[in-house]
Amino acid sequence: MDSSSRPLRRTAAIRRVLLSCTVALATTGVMGGLAPPAHAAYDDGPEAPAEAPDRIEPFADYQPQSTCDPVAKPGTRALAQLLFDYYGTGRNGGITRQCSIGGRSEHKEGRAFDWMLSVNRSNERAVAEDFIDWLLDEGPDDEDGYNARRLGVMYVIWNGRIWSASHADDGWRRYRGPNPHTDHIHISLTWSGAMKETSFWTGEVADVSGDEDEDPPEDDD
Repeated sequence: MDSSSRPLRRTAAIRRVLLSCTVALATTGVMGGLAPPAHAAYDDGPEAPAEAPDRIEPFADYQPQSTCDPVAKPGTRALAQLLFDYYGTGRNGGITRQCSIGGRSEHKEGRAFDWMLSVNRSNERAVAEDFIDWLLDEGPDDEDGYNARRLGVMYVIWNGRIWSASHADDGWRRYRGPNPHTDHIHISLTWSGAMKETSFWTGEVADVSGDEDEDPPEDDD
């Protein structure tokens, strides 16, 4: 065996062991409905194309859908592809939605992505929790929600719970919408995240400010 390939194979083996442990926890129900405390390193997941600046984006404000433009934006497409390439699990549940369907939703502006993963399938649930850990874990300088901030994530809905950047101090809260999101993760992005302009993609801090007086919706599926 080529000695240069040994570190890569050793790393892959370690990942398989860690993922197996996560699957075991999910199967026994230890994880429960809430996402568990972060345990994966901020870089134990998809690699950012751009090096992080010295100071990354703050937590994003809520930027609600206000136009009818159901065209998948470049950052949303890139994030979906990144997750499929890295985790190799689930399917694309859609980025866009016609404006006549349902209430306010970032899907209608191409800024939201539904990643189809089921809580009832242990391997898919393990991947979902692994991704959430990576997304919300601390960064190299103890920055909370490191990758969520660098990507411009506004909120994530999964398994009856919602995490909102605009309410990051509250952690995971009960989601009261009609769809409990037990068969998919919903990810909504700011405009800069959706346009692939945040530091995750460019290395430059983007504007993620919005309407601080509004809360994310309770019926976005």
